[in-house]
This record gives sequence, structure tokens and C-alpha cells, in this order.
Amino acid sequence: MMRQYLALVALIGFFHHQSLAEETRLLDLEPNDAQNLIEQQDQTLKYAPKIESDVPAVRFLGEEPHNVLEDIYLAKQYHGQDGLGGYLYGYQIPHIAKNEQKKPSGDLKGAYNYINGAGQEIKVEYWDNGNGFHQTDNIPQILPKQVEDSPAVQAAKETFLKRWHEEAERNSHPVPYPYVNGQYTAGSGPQGQQIQGAASGQQNSYSQAPGVAAAHVVQGATSAQQDSYAQAPGNPEDNEGAYKPDDNEGKYVPEEGEESTGPPKGFFYAFDYPTGIITQDQGRALPVEKSGDLKNVYEENKQRFERQLGQGKATGGQYLIN
Repeated sequence: MMRQYLALVALIGFFHHQSLAEETRLLDLEPNDAQNLIEQQDQTLKYAPKIESDVPAVRFLGEEPHNVLEDIYLAKQYHGQDGLGGYLYGYQIPHIAKNEQKKPSGDLKGAYNYINGAGQEIKVEYWDNGNGFHQTDNIPQILPKQVEDSPAVQAAKETFLKRWHEEAERNSHPVPYPYVNGQYTAGSGPQGQQIQGAASGQQNSYSQAPGVAAAHVVQGATSAQQDSYAQAPGNPEDNEGAYKPDDNEGKYVPEEGEESTGPPKGFFYAFDYPTGIITQDQGRALPVEKSGDLKNVYEENKQRFERQLGQGKATGGQYLIN
């Protein structure tokens, strides 16, 4: 029961403090309006700024409520789409910042920064402009430890490299086009002669009578095949079996009763929200028999934090109990 109550209190506090932060929610935008909003956004990578606040908080660590000290940051998220395939999204939280944008043409670019466990700032940029994915970064390169190959591995590598160079040499020479005036002429060796002879024999197999060239027979067959797709004037029955394109060919035809989606629309939203990082655990908040007093703790912290907001010491809300 107590956990349910605290969850409710945290939810109320969440919506209350969300109203103190900046928020933008725009729906059903025209593509041009959505694109203008996207292009106007500051895509500079920034970490969530720290808020000046000394309000104590009560957090559940495991199953017990503890008094803790926190550093409070004003995080941010934003996301927009133009309805035509273009989009932008990003976020700023403590020690991590990211954004990514894609144009309707398909061009994509993005970047993110973060602080790793050693305290080093890692910076990554990536893009794809139609010729593959690319990335630049300052991530430390960890080279694998050099291990001497065994004789068996060395022999296998040499065999592979020898075959690789042989194939590369063979593929470096262009292959001439093997047909001249419809006759296969590539190769002067036995293999080429054998293929040429086979081709000649195949051509002869099309001859039906002396004085009739095989090419005429093939040409006649091709003409007959073309005629089967041509729509000749006259009686439509003469075109039975001919290809007749449909007026809706290649078009999406909605089913009966299917609702139309209408023209493309875009959207954009952005909002700030407070988030905390625990810097010190000051022990259990209250004895078990006095856990009901958490309501009073919350109210005191809430009032104190709102006073700070009024004095200009803080620019966002805080989850005081969760």
C-alpha cells in the first residue's frame, strides 16, 4: 500500500513539475512547416545543464526509503517528422548528448558525445549520403596483441595469398566480346574452335530447307513472338492472349470501406524534464513504524523547491520521491 501511495505521489509531482519546464507539441503540420521547424532547431551537442538546488530527496534504494543528496539536471528531448521521409530527433541528458537528421532525399547525418568510465569525452559523427555509412570519432584504438603464427597457419596463409594473387592477375585482363556479326569468335585454341563448331551446328539445326538461312527462321520466330503482344487493328478477338495493361496497374487500390490516410502530415515536439543523479546516500529516511510520515516529507520538500523556483535558483522541477 505504501509503495502504491508513493508511486501516486511521484506521478503527481511529475506532472506538476513538467508544467514548469518548456514544452512544445505540434501535430498535423504541413510538410513545409515541419521542415522549417526541423531546420530551425539548434543541433549543437550539449549535455543537460545542472540546476542549482539543495533540496533533499527521498529515494527507494532496494526496498527501503533513503535520504539522499542529488545533482539535478534539466534534460531535454525533441523529435520531428515532415511526413515525407525526413526527420530529426535528439536528446540531452547528463554526460550524453545525441542528434540525428535525415532528409527526404535519404541523406543522413548524426552525432553523439558522451563521457566514458575513464572520464574521457568521446565524440562520434556519422553520415550516409548515398554511398554507404561513414564515421569519424576519437575512440581510442585498441590493437590486438601480435601473436606469431604456427607453421600450419603460416602455410595456409601462403596458399591463400598465392591463389588470391593468381585470381587477381587473371581478372586484371579484360575479356574481349566473343561475338562478331552474330558469330562466336572468341578463342583461337581447341576450346574456342569446339565452341564455335558447336555454335555453327546449333545454327544449322534451325535450317529447314536449302537456301533458307537459319537467321530467317529465328527472325520469324521472334517476329511471331512480338506479334503475340501487339494489338492489331480490326477484330478484338484477333488479339486473344495479347497483353492488355490495366488502368490501375502499379497503383494502390484501397479496399472497400478502407479509410484514406489523406495527404502527408508532420509533427514536432520538444520538452525539458528534471533528472537527478544520487551523489550521497544519507541512510534510511524513517523507521519502519513511521513510514507514513513520508507524505509530510514530500510536502516539505515540494514547498522548499517551489520557493527556490520563485527565487530564480532553479529552472526546472525535481522528483522528490519515487
